[in-house]
Amino acid sequence: MSGEQRTTIELESTGEESEDGDGDRWSMFVAGDYALSRDERPSAERTVSRALRERIDATDVSIVNFEAPIVAGDARAVDKSGPAIENPAEAAAAVADAGFDVCTLANNHVRDFGPDGVASTVEALEDVGCETVGVGETHDAAFDPLELACGGVSVGLVNVCEREFNIAGENSHGAAWLSDRRARAAIRTADREFDAVIVVAHAGAEYVPFPAPELQGLLREFVDIGADLVLGHHPHVPQGWETYGDGAIFYSLGNFLFDSMADSENASWGLALEIEFDGPIPVKIELVPTETIGGVVHPLGRVRDPDDHLAYLHRLSELTADPAALEPYWQEIAIQLFYERYSNWLHMGCGVNLSRARSDPNNPAVQRPIWDLEARRKEILALLTIVRMESHRWVMTKALAVLTGETDDLRTSESREEAQLLLSRTAR
Repeated sequence: MSGEQRTTIELESTGEESEDGDGDRWSMFVAGDYALSRDERPSAERTVSRALRERIDATDVSIVNFEAPIVAGDARAVDKSGPAIENPAEAAAAVADAGFDVCTLANNHVRDFGPDGVASTVEALEDVGCETVGVGETHDAAFDPLELACGGVSVGLVNVCEREFNIAGENSHGAAWLSDRRARAAIRTADREFDAVIVVAHAGAEYVPFPAPELQGLLREFVDIGADLVLGHHPHVPQGWETYGDGAIFYSLGNFLFDSMADSENASWGLALEIEFDGPIPVKIELVPTETIGGVVHPLGRVRDPDDHLAYLHRLSELTADPAALEPYWQEIAIQLFYERYSNWLHMGCGVNLSRARSDPNNPAVQRPIWDLEARRKEILALLTIVRMESHRWVMTKALAVLTGETDDLRTSESREEAQLLLSRTAR
C-alpha cells in the first residue's frame, strides 16, 4: 500500500529514549458517535459486524461516544434548538455486547431529556457493565476523569464538549464544557495523577472536512498541558489528524453507527482507531475506517473504496497539520457555510422584519412579533445556539472577517476549488 493510503501511524517520541516506554504492551479501540433509532430490537449482532466485534474484543479497553440518552419514566424533551433524540433502552446492552467498555457522554444530546435523562443513561450503562465519563451530578463532578488500569499503567480519561443545551448545572446532571476553566484544570490534574492522559472532545462544525483554527488551537493546548492523545467527534464525518508536540490529535472520528444518518452517503462511514501503547506511551495507531450497511457497521470496503477514502483522509491530515496551509481552505469553507447556513439562521432568529423594527423601535405592533418569545421560541433558541456554541461562532467570525476585509483573504483559485471538492465529500 502506498504512503498516501497507509493505515498505520507510527508515533515518534521527542527523540530521547524514555524509561516510561519499557512497559507492557496494551491496546485501545476508540470509535465515534453511536445513536440508535430503529423499529427492531437492537442487539450487538444487528448493529456491529462480527469482524469489528472481534477486533473490539481483542483490545484491552474500548471506548465509544454514546450520543443520545436512555430515557426512563416520563421524562420530557427540553426546549432546545435542533432535534431531541434518545437511544432505546436496549442500546445499553447492544453497545456492551458489541465489546465496548467505556461510553463517553459529554456530547450535545446527552441532556436532551434534562438532568433526569442524564442520570438514567448513566444508570442504564453501568447496569450492563459500561463505565461512563464526561457527565456528573454537578458541574465540578462532570470534569472528573475516569481512571483506566491498562498494561500496568494508570490512564486518566477526560471527556468534554461544546456548549449547546447540554452542560451540567452547578447542582444538576449534565456534561463537562470544554471552554470552562475546569477543563484545563482537569487535564493538568490528570497529568499529575496518572501515567497517561487521553482527552475525548465532542466539538466542531458539522459536515465539514476541517476543524476551525480556533478549535485546533484549543486542542493543541490540551496537549501542551498534559494530554497524550486528543480524540474528537461531533461533525458526523471523519476529519484529519496530526502529531503535535508529544501527542497526537484526531479532530473527528465521525459516526460509528448513527441510525438517522445511515442512508447518508457522507455520514454513514467513519474512522475508528486501534491504538497500541508501550506502557503509558502511545506508539502506533491503526486506522480502521468503517461503513454502515443495512443498519450494521462493517470495516470499510464492502461498498466504498478503502484506498480512495484513506487517500482523502491523508490529504485532510496533510492540510490540517499545517495551520498556514489550512487557513485559505478554512476561509473558503467558512464563507460557504455562512451563506448556506448561518445567514438563514440569523435571518430566522432575528425576524424577517428586523429592519422595520429597528426603524420604528417604539411601535409595539412592530416590535412584539419580532421578539415574542412564546410565538418565536424555536427561532430564538436557534439564534441562542449559533451565538453561544463555539464552533458556530468561529465559523461566522471567520467568514465575516474575510468578507469585510478585516482579515486578509488568502484564498486562491486552486485552494477554493479543492476546498469545494473536499466539502462536497462531507455535505449531508
